[in-house]
Amino acid sequence: MSKRWWWWLGAAIIVLLVGVGLRHDAGLYSVPVAQVTSVQNGQAQKEVDSYNNTDYQTKQTITARLLNTEQKGATVHFTNEYTQSGALDSPLKQGNQVFLTKSGSGYQFRDNKRDVVLGVLMVITLLLICLLAAKHALVIVASITANTVLFFSAIHLDLHWNGNHAWGIFTTLVVIFTIVTVLFVIGWRPVGLVIAAATLLATVGAVGLGYAVMTWTNYSGIHLQQVRYVTQSPALLFYVEIIVGSLGAVLDETSDISVAIFQLNGGASQRFKAGMDIGRSVMGPLISVLFMIFIADTFAESVLWLRNGNSIAQTIDWVMGLGFAQSLISAFGIVLAVPITSGLAALAARAQRGGVAHD
Repeated sequence: MSKRWWWWLGAAIIVLLVGVGLRHDAGLYSVPVAQVTSVQNGQAQKEVDSYNNTDYQTKQTITARLLNTEQKGATVHFTNEYTQSGALDSPLKQGNQVFLTKSGSGYQFRDNKRDVVLGVLMVITLLLICLLAAKHALVIVASITANTVLFFSAIHLDLHWNGNHAWGIFTTLVVIFTIVTVLFVIGWRPVGLVIAAATLLATVGAVGLGYAVMTWTNYSGIHLQQVRYVTQSPALLFYVEIIVGSLGAVLDETSDISVAIFQLNGGASQRFKAGMDIGRSVMGPLISVLFMIFIADTFAESVLWLRNGNSIAQTIDWVMGLGFAQSLISAFGIVLAVPITSGLAALAARAQRGGVAHD
């Protein structure tokens, strides 16, 4: 109990230090940073759009003190406009720190400074990983860091090449994601090779099956022309999002099945049957989680569509349709992963033991 008490005390001190440090890090930024010292709110103005949606817009007159640049300590004035709905903006309050843009002899509001919140949340997450994962925490953090760097590197390459090689970039990214995660979490062992192979085979199979169905039905009811996919290759981004979004669930499933099979005794058929039983028990919750993730991504837009007088059927067809399709194709991968992983793991486990166990 005493060790646990000291651990929580140390964690609280670390979080406090990070919060205080980020609160006073304005000198690290090249853009002007200011702290709001006073706020004067104007009269809220009522606004009504063509769909009879009502909102209220308020103009704020802000006084702030610069925290960096050569004018550090100087008092500046600028304005901020926000709506009651808060869809694309937010009100400023005394004590808020903000980024500004130099405009002639004055300044304009640019954005809120949120590094304190983000930094504290990140530290809390790391501390919880250390508490729950114990000796495996370093490996988990290293895996997350490596995958984050890989993801942003892929985005950078995609932007650099103007999307001309997006399919190659992101399919390669998925392969590297899988290998890096398995190497960090499992290591270079037969069970790790099975997990990586099964994950990639199930993901490729799901996308291939989904592409075949979509092509056969001529994408009936699937509106790739939605705003989020108005690009040079909307179908490409549609499938890339499926691959990246479902990879984690498929990898989690293949890991559970493979590790369990390698710990069992018996012949290949017995291991295969055990793997199928494990897969049946976990694939339902995984499909449900993925379904909720994809649908949650469209929830806010669906509310706006319904609020603007669109029918439920039209909203589901145009807004939630892509989410439904993505979750179904991802479900293909989760289902395919069960027999693929069970078969590969059963054969690899028997081969590792030199074929001593017989069917």
